Amino acid sequence: MKILVLGGYGEMGKVIATDLFETFKGKIIIAGRDKEKAKRFAESFKSEKIGWSQADASQPEKLVRALGGCEVVINAAQYNLNLEVMKVALKAGVNYVDLGGLFHMTRKQLKLHERFKATGVTAVIGCGATPGITNIMASYGARFFDKINSINVQFADKDYTKYDMPFVVPYSMRTIFDEFSMKPAVYKNGKFTYVEPLSGAEEIDFPPPVNKAICFYTLHSEVATFPSSFRDNSIKHCSFKGGFERDFVDRVKFLIDVGFTSEIPIRHNNCTIVPRDFTVEMTNKFIPKNVKVNDIEFLRVEIDGKINRRNKRLVIYCKSVSNKRWNIPAGSWDTGTPPSIVAQMLVHGHITENGVLPPELCINPKMFFRELKKRQINVFSRWRTG
Repeated sequence: MKILVLGGYGEMGKVIATDLFETFKGKIIIAGRDKEKAKRFAESFKSEKIGWSQADASQPEKLVRALGGCEVVINAAQYNLNLEVMKVALKAGVNYVDLGGLFHMTRKQLKLHERFKATGVTAVIGCGATPGITNIMASYGARFFDKINSINVQFADKDYTKYDMPFVVPYSMRTIFDEFSMKPAVYKNGKFTYVEPLSGAEEIDFPPPVNKAICFYTLHSEVATFPSSFRDNSIKHCSFKGGFERDFVDRVKFLIDVGFTSEIPIRHNNCTIVPRDFTVEMTNKFIPKNVKVNDIEFLRVEIDGKINRRNKRLVIYCKSVSNKRWNIPAGSWDTGTPPSIVAQMLVHGHITENGVLPPELCINPKMFFRELKKRQINVFSRWRTG
């Protein structure tokens, strides 16, 4: 049994690899374009079960060779590489898992469904926290309803960590810049519509200690898959809103507004610079390294619909806390563990469908939630009258 983690020395790749190290009995390969980083991170575990390989989505033949003998490739690279890595996995006949495609990429990935199905290979796309855990929460809740009017997804957190820095990077800044600047898709009255970034702000209830958080629209993959996944329940509305801290939002918005996230090259001192590349490089200095992390994150899925002709509302929560042993923030922990769980489900035959599938269509919720619980990530729900 062998699983390869592409981008395995990146921030999310490290979390995925760490969970695999603790829970998977087979071989783990850390792969990426920088062989020294891959080698150094793999050797940090001091275990024969973790190896390394140089592999790059831009060099398909090399990646095909790296996938030799693997049952699954987990793609932890930047989401814009998803299609390239999927095509390599298809050519190699290896199952595929990723963290999400930010709506537009997800829709492109779904078009490969028939090719994967015909080859007998499975690609489970969007297997982080959100998308990922939220999709499976929605799948679990949808089974109680005869008809679904809406499924709305939100998240929020509470961070008690004392940081000695002006800015903290929660995950890929490239993805954050896209989430904050691209028009979010919202499914309304059975049709997709696009709204202004960071619009639709509203106060959402969460369990303590968050209690309440201001959430706003951002572009996300759940909206790309829920309308088709739950069409038998006659779903009419679907949205995603993020509950980022106001100071963080203001700082990111400032960088976008003044052009620091532009992808149009500029000339400076006889050099050509892409502002976004420069800004990502600079903000990556603010990924916490030697700080004891203490935070909590909640994912929230609210389903409104009918049961026996009566209006009902089910709110499902997922609570994650920072992993003290490995000093991993709650949001990173609940994002990095699902790909590990899903990859192991594929290895052990717990996912039997072939094709390109979102998590809500192929993963047993109760089995998945049991695995989350082993990692101190807990799912619970509350019924309310609609």
